[in-house]
Amino acid sequence: VNKKSLFIPIIGENHDGHTFLEDAYNNGCRTFLIDKNHTFNKNDANIIMVDDTTKGFGMISKAYKERYNPFIISVTGSVGKTSTRDIIYSVLKTQYKTLKNEGNLNNNIGIPKTLLNLDKSYKMAVIEMGMNHKGEISYLTDIVNPNMAVISNIGMSHIENLGSMENIFNAKMEITKNFNLNNVLFVNGDDPYLKRVKDRHPLYRVYTYGFNKGNDIYCTNYVIEKDHIDFTVVFNYTEEYFTIPSIAKHNIYNAMAAILVGRMLDIPMPKIKEGLKNFTITKGRLTIINKKYLTIIDDTYNASLDSVKNSLSLLKMVDGRGIFIFGDILEVDGYGEEIHKDIGRECVDDEIDVVICVGNMTKYTYDVIKNNDKEVYYYINNEELLQNIDNILEEGDTILVKGSHSMNLIEVVDYLRKDDDGENL
Repeated sequence: VNKKSLFIPIIGENHDGHTFLEDAYNNGCRTFLIDKNHTFNKNDANIIMVDDTTKGFGMISKAYKERYNPFIISVTGSVGKTSTRDIIYSVLKTQYKTLKNEGNLNNNIGIPKTLLNLDKSYKMAVIEMGMNHKGEISYLTDIVNPNMAVISNIGMSHIENLGSMENIFNAKMEITKNFNLNNVLFVNGDDPYLKRVKDRHPLYRVYTYGFNKGNDIYCTNYVIEKDHIDFTVVFNYTEEYFTIPSIAKHNIYNAMAAILVGRMLDIPMPKIKEGLKNFTITKGRLTIINKKYLTIIDDTYNASLDSVKNSLSLLKMVDGRGIFIFGDILEVDGYGEEIHKDIGRECVDDEIDVVICVGNMTKYTYDVIKNNDKEVYYYINNEELLQNIDNILEEGDTILVKGSHSMNLIEVVDYLRKDDDGENL
């Protein structure tokens, strides 16, 4: 910080930024946005007192965004929203200078931070919106006020806080709260909750995508190769052919959303195809790491029942042994036991050769699998797993690593990435 800085102390779950007011002042800062329940008396400082510094930060970012007024596409959903954001961004940037939120900056702090990167050169922004509770998308929508929105699907993520799938659907639909006839919503028309949106005759336009023929754009054929997928869609009664650098089938859904967005914004089909072919997957979301003797599929960023099943379908396709390292799925409340048992039943499939469970809840997964004559292991934590993993793996294995973010399974990926000398390959 310096004398031109505005210091905004955020009150988080574990830390209160007001602790650093004095440090910021000593480094030259003279303007502070502080919570009304705190005091900070300096004769030569500007003190702005607010009810909530996080909301104040959001209001500042909203006003800043409105200075430049880019066209904004917001993305939410239970599974796949980050990949959808990344693919849409890749398509838009073929024609427009486009901003997107990086990594996990998709909440009430990350989105304002992202918007403050705008300048007059940006014509578009793709903003991913995450949520844990009812009302969070509504709050973010008031800050971002998107022109278009995409909802990837409705799954069981955060059901602990929301109580039911219907409540999750309603929470995701908050993204349309400010919509009118000038706005457009794109939804996964194969999703049992989202496909109902058109029938409600909302006061905005709705377009659907999926594999079912009733969608506005639908996939008729796809071929999964070693490092990409070739697929065919029908759109406006015309067949079009595309390639994406992913081997995960669900990214076809995300790509179709990007095609719809691109065409709605008058991006020519050849540029859309270029954008799809060249998009980059965010690290930790089915990132494939090829080593000399192993293949690692890093899907450690987060986990839900739906995303685990998607990832397992990919593992079933590999040559050689398929190894599944599975960490707990969190924020599932009373559904935890049944969800982890369900994944155990999925793993009993003969095409998954070895399952390695780590954590507390995955004990339910382990118990299901061990009764079905399949190679399965259970460890209470990552440290115990890493002490034993070298005795389990074999040359030529493909290893899927998947679990909730706080399980920190990136430790396992980092270990597997290293050669015998401890160097990253």
